[in-house]
Amino acid sequence: MDPREAQALDAATLYYGLGSSQDEVARALGVSRSTVSKLIQLAKDRGYVEVTVRDPRESAAELVQALSERFGLAEVRLATGPDHGDLILTGVGRLAARLVEECVQDGDIVGLAWGKTIHAVGRQLRPTPRRGVQIVEVKGGIPMHSRRTHEYETMTAFCEAFDAYPRSLLVPIVFERASTRRAMEEESHIREVLELGRRAGTAVFTVGGTSPGSTLFGSEHLQESERQFLLANAVGDICSRFFDSRGRECLPDLAERTVALRLEDLKAKERRICVVAGSARARALAVALEAGYVSHLVTDEATAARVLAIAGSATGA
Repeated sequence: MDPREAQALDAATLYYGLGSSQDEVARALGVSRSTVSKLIQLAKDRGYVEVTVRDPRESAAELVQALSERFGLAEVRLATGPDHGDLILTGVGRLAARLVEECVQDGDIVGLAWGKTIHAVGRQLRPTPRRGVQIVEVKGGIPMHSRRTHEYETMTAFCEAFDAYPRSLLVPIVFERASTRRAMEEESHIREVLELGRRAGTAVFTVGGTSPGSTLFGSEHLQESERQFLLANAVGDICSRFFDSRGRECLPDLAERTVALRLEDLKAKERRICVVAGSARARALAVALEAGYVSHLVTDEATAARVLAIAGSATGA
């Protein structure tokens, strides 16, 4: 296949498989909008549209079944298409938004993480009014950071979608001293929000990888020795709780300074909706799935395939 035909196949997959607009496809591929139209037509002429749009869905169905059976998941939804950064995030976010809309019912308490992935979910939520819903932040924030974390926007989007009450956790995610964190948690309004987070029957979160470019790594909250330890020993994080290759929280000193839902409390929830876009997080996701932190999964086809390959390798399959 020559480069032009390969580009046509990518364009058709983004356009038909992920539902991206031609402008979005143009930005992803670095071409003009008119070129995108020509590429899509070329894909049609070569017969790629039928193969790209239909076959990945069949492949996705097999992946859904394999993931559900391997990890005992209640629900799996996959976005199809090539891993093109923000476009695959949009596709995964759209699927996750539909799932969250179906899951949230009157009177529910929903624990909510923040970050780029969960913000993508919030942006695509449709008005789904419910009675007496509470949206509770399950981890503190990073008030002084050069990167936008979309904490406020994400909470607002979820509350507006469900006509819900916001329960914000307006404290730092990590304190300098564990004693300060313990004293803060004695404040009645903070204690109430943390207790609501523990009681929530549903949690919406993502699994992060462990790299120097991740949000918490770039903040002033971590000491350099802690960064180096996590890079060497942690495979990922959930709600800024870093875990090792067996899914156990690592670096106890940092854990004691962290204001976030504990992993054992997450595991006890009825609905644990995990949203992950991009195969760079596949290893962390595979460990989280193996540890039982996820009941409902929304991701993309490439990540799903990679997770299964990692799980098969780990078990000698």
